[in-house]
Amino acid sequence: MGIYTSIFAAIIVLLASFVRAASGFGYALLATPLLTLVMEAKSVVVLNMILGSLSNILVFWHTRRYIDLKRVVVLGLGSIFGIPAGTYLLVKLEPSIIKLAIAIVVIPFSILLLLGHSHRFKRDTLGCAVAGFLSGLLGGSTGLGGPPVVLFLINQGLTPQMFVGTLAAYFLFNGAILVATFTFLGMVTADILIKVAILLPTLWLGSYIGVKMLPRINTVVFKKIASAIVAATAVIIVASIVMDM
Repeated sequence: MGIYTSIFAAIIVLLASFVRAASGFGYALLATPLLTLVMEAKSVVVLNMILGSLSNILVFWHTRRYIDLKRVVVLGLGSIFGIPAGTYLLVKLEPSIIKLAIAIVVIPFSILLLLGHSHRFKRDTLGCAVAGFLSGLLGGSTGLGGPPVVLFLINQGLTPQMFVGTLAAYFLFNGAILVATFTFLGMVTADILIKVAILLPTLWLGSYIGVKMLPRINTVVFKKIASAIVAATAVIIVASIVMDM
């Protein structure tokens, strides 16, 4: 990376990791569309999957007492079936198609959150399995596996700390599988690992600040932050696609 690209990427990773730790999600939603402005889309998906997994370690450790283990297991099992199909699409599709897919995923999700959509699923285990499968499919193809799981858990009425802890545990499991899959397919290159090393300090700094602020965030503010994150990201994605046309 050039010096300006490195600085831009470091700022984005710092902001995204802070948001991820403070709200429970949003790292890939923020970092992926912004980094595709200066990096190739497929590389960004792999890079963010590694960085996101690393950021989850710190969040997981600080929220481990609030994890809903049953939901994590069911979500994880569901994602295992979705990841292979998603990774296949990532390998086969053109970068421009991947960017378009990212927009298609993020924009409807942001609208749902902004409208305050909430429909608590009575069959929690089945809902977890379906959300996990969709998360694995989207995670493998676009690096944005969060929306199905985030929307599902918000609908189930978890407290902010349980929400963040459960997501951290799930994303840690899911990310490890995806990184292993990308490595097996030869997509984790030396260039990507160098970028990971360069961006790691800002990643951990943002995550540390975020977990320290988490206990101070009340439920109402928490939901507003989540909605604002996704809405802003949707606007950025649309703008980047228009600029590429």
